[in-house]
This record gives sequence, C-alpha cells and structure tokens, in this order.
Amino acid sequence: MEELYLKKIELSDEEMVTSYLSELVCSSGGIKGFRFDDGLDFKGLVKRLNEYENIKFESYDQPNYPSYQYMLVRKEDNKAVGAVEIRPYLTKHLDLDFEGNIGYSVSASERGKGYATIAMKLAMEKFLELNKTDDIVMCCYKENLGSKKVILKYGGELIEEVRGVLTAQKYRIKRG
Repeated sequence: MEELYLKKIELSDEEMVTSYLSELVCSSGGIKGFRFDDGLDFKGLVKRLNEYENIKFESYDQPNYPSYQYMLVRKEDNKAVGAVEIRPYLTKHLDLDFEGNIGYSVSASERGKGYATIAMKLAMEKFLELNKTDDIVMCCYKENLGSKKVILKYGGELIEEVRGVLTAQKYRIKRG
C-alpha cells in the first residue's frame, strides 16, 4: 500500500491545493472534505483556515466551530490525492446538517486505491489527539457506498437516518 500522510496547508502549497480543488470541482461539481470560502485568494484561504483552528469550543449551541484542514498527500510524488477536515467538537449546526466530526474526499482519478480508508484512519488519529473524550460522529449518504463502507470498517454504528431525495445517515464510532 502506498504511503500517505496528512499535511497542514501552508502558503507554499498553493499549486498543490488549487490543483486538487480544481480536479475535485471538475469531477464532482462540488468540494467535500474541505472548509472552503469563495472569494478568497490563496493567502486569504490559508489565513482563514488558521483562524478556524483557533475558534474556541464552548458549547454545542455555538454558531461556529473549530476545524482543522489537511491535504492527504502521497509521499512518493508529493501529490495531494485527497482532503480531510476534522471538526473535533460536534455543534448543533454540524449535528443538524449531518456534517459530523470528520469530512474527507479523494480525487476522482485516485479512487479505488484504498485512499479513503487511509484518510479515515489518519483523520481518526488526529481527532483522538484533539478531542480526548467524545466518540466520533460521521455522516454520509446511504447511496455513497464507498464512504459507508469505510465508516462501517471503523466500527460505525447507524444512529440516525433522514430520507429525502438521498438518504442522509449519521454514524457513531466509539472510542477505543
């Protein structure tokens, strides 16, 4: 299995990050696993990501939440093959919108290689460093069989489901 690692985004990563985000948008029409704000240049984006890390968690009801953004990088060629956002504390917004503690994505060109499983393992390790007490809450659409498979592999237990055009599912992964 190829070696992957999580890399915190720095100013020197502009080409890697913009290339990844462009591919993601072109292949899926959206951005998942990345807390993205339109209208910012790269320097502004990096500044905003650092600000998100410094948001203090005070309560479930607070309107904003701390988050940590990483690129999933393949060591062999230093290519971003995915993105991971870790939200160490569940807030009402995250809970009601079925966003959970961890969001991730893998480039369309890199899918089917087991990268989502590795991204999840690395993200869970980071989560457990940041939050010493809570279980992990993960969400995906029932129809997203790849994501669902990864969540179940790590012990995800279905705790809530909301049916709509797509069926949103919420899972708990117990610490341990």
